[in-house]
Amino acid sequence: MNSNSILKQARKIFLLGFLGFLVSACSKNFLDQKPYTSVTPEDALDDASDIAIALNGAYADLRDVSLYGRTLPVFGDLYADNAFTSIKNSGKYVAFDNYTVFANNGDFSGIWNMSYNTILRVNNIINAPVDDESVRSDKGEAYALRALMYFNLVRIFARPYTESPQALGIPIVLTYDPALKPARNTVAEVYEQILADLDQAISREPVYHGSARISLYAAKALQAKVWLYMGDFEKALAVANDVINNSGFQLVAKDELLSYWADGTYHGADVKKETLFEVDADEVSNISFNELACIYNQNSAGDLLANETLYGLYSATDVRRGLFKEGAREQGEPNAVLVQKYKNYTGNFDNKKVLRFSEMYLIAAECNTRLGKDEQAKAVLSTWMAERDPAFTTAASGDELLELIIQERRKEFAFEGDRFLDLNRLQLDLHRKGGNYAVKDLVFSDYRRIAPIPKAEMDANGNMKQNPDYTE
Repeated sequence: MNSNSILKQARKIFLLGFLGFLVSACSKNFLDQKPYTSVTPEDALDDASDIAIALNGAYADLRDVSLYGRTLPVFGDLYADNAFTSIKNSGKYVAFDNYTVFANNGDFSGIWNMSYNTILRVNNIINAPVDDESVRSDKGEAYALRALMYFNLVRIFARPYTESPQALGIPIVLTYDPALKPARNTVAEVYEQILADLDQAISREPVYHGSARISLYAAKALQAKVWLYMGDFEKALAVANDVINNSGFQLVAKDELLSYWADGTYHGADVKKETLFEVDADEVSNISFNELACIYNQNSAGDLLANETLYGLYSATDVRRGLFKEGAREQGEPNAVLVQKYKNYTGNFDNKKVLRFSEMYLIAAECNTRLGKDEQAKAVLSTWMAERDPAFTTAASGDELLELIIQERRKEFAFEGDRFLDLNRLQLDLHRKGGNYAVKDLVFSDYRRIAPIPKAEMDANGNMKQNPDYTE
């Protein structure tokens, strides 16, 4: 090996290690990254082993407290009407609870920064010069991860596609350019990019290694969800049916549901049950007391309590009722509904579910109803509900059936982070009933229905525009 090759290899090894630090520096603006060597990040990834290492780093990013580690799922329920902050609390997410959100809010800044850090990391994988069969599956996962990050960002920081596709979305960044100062793309452009990335992911048919990585049918499940959020019910239905009929996955049965949630381990490649994709947090790779389980579990911090109105939606025969407990919050509320969905608050922590097989049934049911196929919708819903509430029957149709399906989405995915985003998609006013909320109502037109662009971004990039009515 000549001296130039040795120097290149040394730079490559350095950069592969340093990129993990570079893209995870949440205190820095994602646009303010500087090159530290003459080797670009893409050039550092020039064989399959390099790409595999970088991909593991991207999955590790998802564990961050600002992403699936805690903030993303907390936002979707606390900002809506499923959870509220106990009178005895550690001060976390109080601004989410009472809607006192400003442009310098650290939690929204964390979501923004870590999402773009992850995007930068997967961009390097996608743009790496090696693109043969040895990296086909890994690059497919990278495309799906980029789609997931953009899907989260555009739903949180922009008005919903169903309201205004031409509204300001978020910046699309696809290549490494430390001098870039991008403007915001439209919501429609962001969704177009998400779908393009998912097409790339699906065409590469990422292998199912287990539930802690994105596979072909996890990417298709995300695609179905994206079409749902865009209001294209025919396409969403077709993809959801594809996952239901061809993925080989099974629903978690009613007599397994409680043990499913009590199990903190991810599924291996030989198990295809319920979890299409989840973010793992084992004994070594976790964020300790900042894990999602800790903020719900009363043996840990236990800051967040379940809304009693939500709890009241579950019938006595619904097995999901066992994921709640009526009790008291020590030194807090004497009468409370405690969340039992997250049992593992130490050691091998609970994983965070991102895509579940159940959602495909609920997407199929909703889309059938919206397309005027009520009987098909009820058939899909009844098949799925047999594993949740064996006493379930319905004669509903039309709007009444649609409302029932939306209610089942709320019940099934409570404390997993979807509720607020669903309310935005549906353009529904938010009326909090029950709970200990300082603010009860947040109508759809309220400026706080979307998050502020972080102040650090506004200060760093003159091309960035703030969402209306936000101040520092």
